[in-house]
Amino acid sequence: MKSYVKFYEETKREYHEMLNKAKRPQDVVDVFAKYTLNFLKSAFPEKITDEHLNYIVFDEELENGYYFEEPLMELLKEEFENSDLPSILKKKAKEAKDRYLHIINDNDRTETFRLSNNAKSY
Repeated sequence: MKSYVKFYEETKREYHEMLNKAKRPQDVVDVFAKYTLNFLKSAFPEKITDEHLNYIVFDEELENGYYFEEPLMELLKEEFENSDLPSILKKKAKEAKDRYLHIINDNDRTETFRLSNNAKSY
């Protein structure tokens, strides 16, 4: 089985820093997509181009947290079947999902606080 842990380890810290800087849910989506593209470009420089960014989809409601649309998935089909690539990407998507939900929950609490303060009569 092929392993991509080396690429994961090389980019782990930078990814965490980028996610921590994300302040809006869309920022998290962008960080995940761009990180994933750069990860794939490092692992498969002969196959992956900037154009493939359009086929990386983050979806916090999916168990895996992401999917690749057909042109990209077709290119990586063999790697998904014979390597640890899916588990590494799933781990990265989980981190993004956690950050995404954290931001959403913080925004919900902030709105609740604002509503309760606005309802006070002075």
